[in-house]
Amino acid sequence: MVLKAVEIIRSIRDKHYEQTKKLSINEQIEFFKRKSEELKKELKTFKQSTEDKTEQISKV
Repeated sequence: MVLKAVEIIRSIRDKHYEQTKKLSINEQIEFFKRKSEELKKELKTFKQSTEDKTEQISKV
């Protein structure tokens, strides 16, 4: 299980390297800010979905 996690992290790092290797420092910062905002939106949607499902279950 730990080995699989290390492989996943390595894969993510390799992907980010390929996406950012030709970017300036400022462009890299913007890249990660943009990725961060995308993740925040995704997590907010997931959280809301989970809360909605929990509310539906509690009404039963």
